[in-house]
This record gives sequence, structure tokens and C-alpha cells, in this order.
Amino acid sequence: MERKAIFKPNTECNMNIIYLHGLSSSGQSNTAKKLRELLPEDNVVTPDIPVSPIETLQLLLSLAGEYRPDDTIVIGTSMGAMYASQMKGYRRILVNPAFHVSDLLKENNGERLRFFSEREGGCESFEVTETLIDQFEEMEANLFYVGDVTPESVIGLFGDKDDVCNCQEECCDGYFYWSSFKGGHRLTEEVIKNTLLPVINWMKEPDYTSKRIFLSFEDITPGDIGYIGDMNNNENAFKIYKKGFGRKWYEEIVREYQGTKLLDGRVVDLHFPVLPEGVNEDSVQLVYGNRYCQNPSVEIYGDNGVQVIDGKFIINDNILVHRTNR
Repeated sequence: MERKAIFKPNTECNMNIIYLHGLSSSGQSNTAKKLRELLPEDNVVTPDIPVSPIETLQLLLSLAGEYRPDDTIVIGTSMGAMYASQMKGYRRILVNPAFHVSDLLKENNGERLRFFSEREGGCESFEVTETLIDQFEEMEANLFYVGDVTPESVIGLFGDKDDVCNCQEECCDGYFYWSSFKGGHRLTEEVIKNTLLPVINWMKEPDYTSKRIFLSFEDITPGDIGYIGDMNNNENAFKIYKKGFGRKWYEEIVREYQGTKLLDGRVVDLHFPVLPEGVNEDSVQLVYGNRYCQNPSVEIYGDNGVQVIDGKFIINDNILVHRTNR
């Protein structure tokens, strides 16, 4: 994945925000209501998604005919993220996408499932049938058949405790940018406000695809490139991962990221430190401010709390505080 850096987004653009809910939910879910509350200047559209995939695709075509890609952001959660992924050409945010709804339905074949929130017309439940399962299986088989001509317009958000349907590995392989957040499959108010909202505001930028953004903080294998980002959008931190040795590499990092704005408006101040006597600069792998660490250091975080991770030890203000699980 290409290096991407956080920037301070524009929050003044009026947009159409289409929210597609998950299975057994509705356009009046808590997530839909929270989005309308947090985005009062935008036109937040939250339709009830039909139970049938065939009917839902007709709904998507209708939405595409009414809302233009250049001023519309499509957000989907769970099953809704699967449908959102099919709106090619739009800016899309896929939250805990469920690309195997048929597997979930098979566990309830022949039963009636209740909706979690009120739907238009007062419908309270739907029946899981073989026909419904077959329709989902047919759709799922063709989800990635047609290439997405604008993969940079898609961001996936994945809860690190999602035990319902975690599709992170299969859909992040070169398809879109992604970020993990602390949470499960169902979104909390905190996740909506601190994780989803900043990404929405980033996508409001007219030239957002040319902006640099990096949101992922997954474990990275040795040899990968350096990263800077905002850890869970509230730690005001950034991470750099080693790719090479020596001052030249650090000078490149400084040129790349010096002055970068974090989401809260802070500016990155990164420079090569003055090393103590006897320390070989070519053995120093990571730096933040005047702090440094030597082999086998692997990560670095800035600002709040943890400053440097050196091997399996976390160092804060050059004091060992506790071990990591690495």
C-alpha cells in the first residue's frame, strides 16, 4: 500500500450522503439518526433496503439516477456495505462489510427474522427462504467480477472485535484504503463520531483523491514501507515503519512528512536527532523529536503517550514502561 498521510479535512462542503443499512435494520436505525445529527448541513438519505437483492439493485439504480457521483458519498454498514461496493464511480465508505450474507441466512433458513428498527409501512419481520438465499449467493459470486475503475474512492473500516462477519482480508487486497477501529460489528456512537465522521469529512474534499491519507495501524511485516497516520482519530499520533538504514532514509521521511497536518490540526515536527556519543547513526532505525532507538526497533508513535517501540519494549520518554505482544 502506498504511503499516505493525514491532513485536516474541509468540513464546510454540502454533500448528498446515502446511508445503506445492514441486514434486519432500516433507514431509521440509530446509525442513520446519528449521521443526520452529525451532518446537519448535508442531505442525508437513509432508505429502507428491500429484503430481496433484486429489488435492492433496482433501488441502487434509482439512487444513481437521482444523485450524481461528484457530490455524493455512499456509506454502507454490514450488508449495506456490500451493496455500497456496487455503486461504481461513487465515493464509498464500507463499514464492516458483509460479503457473505447468504451464509448468515442459511443459519436461519425457514425462520422469520425481526427487524431491529422501525421500517416504512410498519413491517416487523421477513422470512428467510431458499429463493432469498439463492439470490444473495448469485449476487455475492459476482461482487468483484467487474473491476472498480476508481479503487482509490473506496475506504473500508473494520472493527477489531467484529465476530459476526469479518471480511477484511479478502476485500483489502489492493482494492481500497482501509482502517481498523476499536469496536465490534455494530457501530457505537463513539465509533461513528471519532472514526466514521472524519473519513466522511475527508471525502467531502473536491480533490480528495489527490490528498494523502493513511488510516491503518495493522501489524506490518519487516521490509514494508514507512507510514504516518492518525491512530484511531483521537490519539493524535503517527507511526513510521523502517524500510532502510541511515540518515539518508530519515532525511527522505522528513521531506515527505514535515509539516503534515493531523486531523486535529496539529503539525508534524519530525527531524533527525542529535545522537549521544558512541551511537552509530546508521544503526538508528526510528526517530521522533529528539528520541531515538536502535535495532531491532519496529515502530514509533508521536505526541500522546507512547513515543517509541524498541523491539518488544515500549519506551516513553526513554523509560521502559511495559512489553508489547510483538
